[in-house]
Amino acid sequence: MIRRFLAARQSTCGLIVLACLILAVSSCAVIPGNRYPLDKTYRNDQTLRQEIQEITGKDQPSVKLHRFGFSGTEDLPIFALETGRGERHILLIGQHHGDEVLGVEIVMEWLRVLWKNSRSDPRIRELLDTFTFWIIPTINPEGYRIVSQGLYPYKRKNNRDTDGNKTLDYASDGVDLNRNYPVFWDADPGVPPTNPYFKGSSPASEPEVQAVVSFASRTYFELAIFFHSSVTGAFSEKLYLPWYNPRNNEQAALFGETLKIAGTYASKVKKDYAEGYYEVHTSASSHVGNARNFFFHTHKSRAFLIEVGGVNQLGVSVIHPPAKQMKQIVHKHLTALKALFLDLIHKEYE
Repeated sequence: MIRRFLAARQSTCGLIVLACLILAVSSCAVIPGNRYPLDKTYRNDQTLRQEIQEITGKDQPSVKLHRFGFSGTEDLPIFALETGRGERHILLIGQHHGDEVLGVEIVMEWLRVLWKNSRSDPRIRELLDTFTFWIIPTINPEGYRIVSQGLYPYKRKNNRDTDGNKTLDYASDGVDLNRNYPVFWDADPGVPPTNPYFKGSSPASEPEVQAVVSFASRTYFELAIFFHSSVTGAFSEKLYLPWYNPRNNEQAALFGETLKIAGTYASKVKKDYAEGYYEVHTSASSHVGNARNFFFHTHKSRAFLIEVGGVNQLGVSVIHPPAKQMKQIVHKHLTALKALFLDLIHKEYE
């Protein structure tokens, strides 16, 4: 009896030890995923406005605030922040889609880098002497409000009542602002209003896009960069260029310059979960009314889109990472931005 008891006890202890080992190994192998509501480290619509007021206050003349438009449904302001003394103008837009919040974090931290280091870092001074940076945190303050406040994680579009039921349906209402630009709008076959990619009722039907179109008409931007995050993971960690006609010599030359600049940026950003660096998508690009097509074809700007956020080992696209990982992602893009702009000063791309 005693022997059976001791044997059973040893067996039980062995199972407990084995279970503990399995748990320990599992805990070490935990793969970060999305966290929603977002960690408090992220900005939200209210803290973003407070930060903008802080950076552009009366005693902070180095950053100028431009309120250049309002959203279509909630009449929320759309801001551009201008800093620098140079004659070469650079545009950074952090967000078109409300759920793609990493871009807001990146462009605002880039602004803070310029703002805080304008005197102490000679390379930052060189950038500010050469360029004028225009930073738009979001052109979709309605979608950003919903996502950043923890109301719904995947509010892609603005808040237009596209189904006409006089109720805001987070998942279906709205227009995809990055398909509403007045270039190649007709080429996009279109989808029903409930679809996440609904392009709107007409080119530039949305006040948010109208504001960007008007804003772009006042200044020539040498380079325009747009940050996005692939919810599905199908486009993650790639740079996307405008559509162009290779038989058009002017477009082909501008595209070639854009490709080289995009390649420089991609080569400086390591992927989140896989070996290697970001890639430039070189196959046929979207022939639709998106921002990069608008700036490239209408204003002859070099323009590209950056898809931020990787697909983890579980096949999950991580676009709302925990705070620590978010900061790591932001940091590597800040490093790439700084290197790219210094490269633009010292290297010819034509």
